[in-house]
Amino acid sequence: MHIDRLDTQAAFDLLARPEHQRLLYGALKAAHVTRYHPQFEDCVTVAQLTWLAAYQNFEPALPANLPDFRRYAFRRIKWRTFDYLRKQTLRTQSQTDLQAAGQITIDPMQAQEAHWQLNDLITELMRVCRPGERIVLTELFLEERSVTTIMQAHGVSRRTVYNWRASLLAKAHALYQQEH
Repeated sequence: MHIDRLDTQAAFDLLARPEHQRLLYGALKAAHVTRYHPQFEDCVTVAQLTWLAAYQNFEPALPANLPDFRRYAFRRIKWRTFDYLRKQTLRTQSQTDLQAAGQITIDPMQAQEAHWQLNDLITELMRVCRPGERIVLTELFLEERSVTTIMQAHGVSRRTVYNWRASLLAKAHALYQQEH
């Protein structure tokens, strides 16, 4: 007997059998979802859709391999339920509480103002830097070159580059403190 795997009615008729209903609820119970779980109804729906997917994707012939299909469907339902609950937990954890949402302010100019402040700080630093500090500012911080590359390009030691960086950071800190 050949069974059409895309026949959803046949899949749900198979699910309607009492032993398969017990299998479905047993898989949910194995995933720690009982009738008292807050997402029980959603999990039942996910389990039923997972049963359908298992029915459509099970390779061996049915009904000859029905015991193997039951084990396959049980595992699929159990793990799909775990995955569904994990995603729901992540979604609820990332949501903002409605009481706290009223206090959130959105300032579209904040990023632009931070950019302007950084630009002003770099401009002021370029004005007060010594030549070695200027090298560190442009090559290490702005062009993101490595200390080794700077050493080789300018023929200086690693310690010299670190000293330039330390004095540059001290000047930047002093300028930042003056502004704030």
